[in-house]
Amino acid sequence: MKKLFYSILFLAVISSTFQSCSSDDDNGGSSLNLNDEVSIDGTIYSLDGGGYLESYGINSDGSYDWDVTLLSTSGISVYFDLNTNSEDGLVEGTYTYSETRTEFSYVYTEFYGESIDYSASEGTIVVTIDGDTVGFVFSLTAEDGSEIEGEWSGELTQ
Repeated sequence: MKKLFYSILFLAVISSTFQSCSSDDDNGGSSLNLNDEVSIDGTIYSLDGGGYLESYGINSDGSYDWDVTLLSTSGISVYFDLNTNSEDGLVEGTYTYSETRTEFSYVYTEFYGESIDYSASEGTIVVTIDGDTVGFVFSLTAEDGSEIEGEWSGELTQ
């Protein structure tokens, strides 16, 4: 009887060890807490060199082509080719990959530096705007399967 009791107690302790609470996940499912950083397959790079926004005008479908470049002193650059519904600049929203230019899409991304070069065609780029501050939160999969996550906010120079 003692063996049965200890076996049940052991199973109860083990099963409670593997339970988790939804409150443990406060950052949208990501295990990372990135702030002006990008993580490529777990290697974290700082994005502390500023951001640039450049207009390429209207696309054939009526959307507008806006390119964003985020720089760092750690030697990595991030490039997003985004399409919005505004000729005045970026618009808040979730941008998803598209092979053709449409509103709220990205047609090309690049994460590049001295020893890295990745392009992603899966995932989302979320843009937020608060006054002059533009924020980007992205969760992407590179063409080679590498997971890319990042977050940046600041003013974009035109």
